[in-house]
Amino acid sequence: MIKQLDHLPQGLLDLPANKLYTKIDNHTLVHLKGKIKRPVFISVLQHGDEYTGWDALKDYLNNHQHVLPRSISILFGNVDAARHNVRHLENQPDFNRIWPCHLTFDSPYAKTMQEITDIMEKREPFASVDIHNNSGRNPHYSGINSLNAEFINLASLFSDTMIYFTSPAGIQSTAFSKFCPSVTIECGLSGASDGTEQTHTFLELLHSQSNLLHVPGILEHQKVYKIFASVKVKEEIDISFEQHHHGFMLVKDLDVLNFQQIPSGEQFGRLSKQLADLNTMPFVVLDENNQPIDTDYFKLDGDKIICNKSFVPSMITQSIKAIRDDCLCYIMQPI
Repeated sequence: MIKQLDHLPQGLLDLPANKLYTKIDNHTLVHLKGKIKRPVFISVLQHGDEYTGWDALKDYLNNHQHVLPRSISILFGNVDAARHNVRHLENQPDFNRIWPCHLTFDSPYAKTMQEITDIMEKREPFASVDIHNNSGRNPHYSGINSLNAEFINLASLFSDTMIYFTSPAGIQSTAFSKFCPSVTIECGLSGASDGTEQTHTFLELLHSQSNLLHVPGILEHQKVYKIFASVKVKEEIDISFEQHHHGFMLVKDLDVLNFQQIPSGEQFGRLSKQLADLNTMPFVVLDENNQPIDTDYFKLDGDKIICNKSFVPSMITQSIKAIRDDCLCYIMQPI
């Protein structure tokens, strides 16, 4: 059963993310009453090393200690992983890949996500917000699963840069998009003050809205991208940012290319002599239907990996662990 509270445990707002485990469990739902009954759902720490959401939410709650403008339902995600500042523990799945969807996930964790979804659907939330960080350099942006006006307006409250995506499966925002406007907000690197400030401002703006169909002051020059594919390094391939490595060597500072149009011919990395001699492509590019489309976007030129087609990448990371846990990057095109 999901643990549900109608108050924050004493002293919780004084704690950093890595100390939350002392007062609260994974997947605790806290329902706080505000002036407007219909709640906003806010998810923090689905990934334990992405703590900007909690930092910003603390600021927001401290700002409204006497009365909240609107009710809030807060989901505390992986506080056990936050204790160790990691995405998830070794014995855990990625918490943001097992929410209800067209696939069947047979695990206690997936049942927990289904239970949370059922609880919140009955509460008819005004909006759903899932707060994340990136492990590489990216502009702050929003992710939406629908091009409906309410979703775009919700996302625009955070940033004029947004991504429309329909995969991977099992994402929280996709599960909640069936019954309310939902958004994933990406706040840059964990711990960066500008991400915390922008997220706090977003929460203030969101809770002052009476509806999301007509939001005054919304920017009209939104940049909307669609994710077409993900780039995943093959499990058997070693990865490094060091030259003369025996596996696949990524270009250092490759993450500066996030949200930039990469021209055809750009170098994406190099292969060791052994891999080059075997003519081995180090990663697979999967489209939205999980079909490989490697040669559409990349080609081998001796020991170099060359972009075969112009595209815009997002979430390129310098973290080898993040690459292994998720992917090297996503491939986007503006729409």
